Amino acid sequence: MTSPAMFSAADIHAALNLTDLLGPLKAAMTAVSNQTAGHPPRFAAPINAQGRMGVMYGHLQDPPVHGAKVLSLFPGAPAMGLSSHQGFVMLFDSQNGRPLAICDADALTALRTAAMSMLATQILAHPDPRVITVCGAGEQAEWHIRGSLACFPQAKIRIWARRFDAAQQLAKRFCDQPLQVVAISDLPEAVQGADVIHTVTASKEAFFRGAWLEAGQHINLVGASLADTRELDDAGVARVSMFTDSCESSSRESGEILGAKHAGLVRADYAVMEIGQVILDPHLGRQSDAEITAYKSHGLIVQDLVAAYEVLRRKSHSY
Repeated sequence: MTSPAMFSAADIHAALNLTDLLGPLKAAMTAVSNQTAGHPPRFAAPINAQGRMGVMYGHLQDPPVHGAKVLSLFPGAPAMGLSSHQGFVMLFDSQNGRPLAICDADALTALRTAAMSMLATQILAHPDPRVITVCGAGEQAEWHIRGSLACFPQAKIRIWARRFDAAQQLAKRFCDQPLQVVAISDLPEAVQGADVIHTVTASKEAFFRGAWLEAGQHINLVGASLADTRELDDAGVARVSMFTDSCESSSRESGEILGAKHAGLVRADYAVMEIGQVILDPHLGRQSDAEITAYKSHGLIVQDLVAAYEVLRRKSHSY
C-alpha cells in the first residue's frame, strides 16, 4: 500500500489561506444540493464522563475522493491547552481506493468552518458589510474574525463573550488593528447596527434573542451543531429566513429549528433552503433589503474532504 501524505496543523496553515477554500466549498455545496456528494449521518460514541468519539464519512464525485474524520470530542480539553476536537481527516482516491492523505482535523475544521461562514455571508448578506459582530472568544471566534478581515476588509469587528475579559484578550490578538477590532461587554449593544453576526459559542441553551435582530441583518449560527444545543431562541427562528449546508442534516441536528417547532413558534413545514441551491440559483437567496437571513452551519464531511484535497494539491505542487 502506498503511504498517505501526512499534514500537520502547521503544514495546513502553510498551504492554505482561508480564502483559498471559498471556491472549493462553493463547488462542494452545489454537489450536496445536486445530490452528487454523500454525507451519511455522523455519530458519536460515549467514551467516559469527559468525552466522546465522533466519526463522519462521505464522498465527492469532483474531485473523486472519499474519506472520514475521526475525532475525540472532549469539551474540557481547552482548559488543558488542547482543542475540544482532536483527530484526523483521512482522504482516499475514489478511482482506485488509494489512501491519499491524513490531515490534522483541528486545523482543517477551523479553516473550513470559518470559510463556510464567509461564503454564506457573501451569498446571503448585504454586499460590503461595515459592522460584523462575533459572539464567542474561542478558536472559531478567532478564525471568524480572521475570515471577516480577509473577506470584508472595510468592516469593523465587534467581539462579545460571556466573559468580557476573554473578549478583550481575543481583541488584543489583533493589536495591529485596534480601531477595527474591539471588545464590547453588552450583547444587545454589540448586535445593534451590525450587518453580520457570527455566533460561535459552546452554548447548549439559546443566548441570542430574536428580539435583538434588526431588519436586513444576516446571522451565521455556527457554534451549536447538534440537536441538543442551540444559540438562537424560538422567536429568532420565527423571524429569519433560514438557510443551511444540508437540509437532511438540519432535519436531525438543528437544535434551533427543532426547538422552535416543538414550542409551536414555527410550523412543521418551516422552510429551510440549502446554500447550494442559492449558489445554483441566486434568485432563491435574499428577497429584500429588510429580510433577516440566517445560515445554520452543521459542518459536513464533504467540506473537510475538499479542504484536505486542497492541502494535498497545493503541498504536492510545492515539492
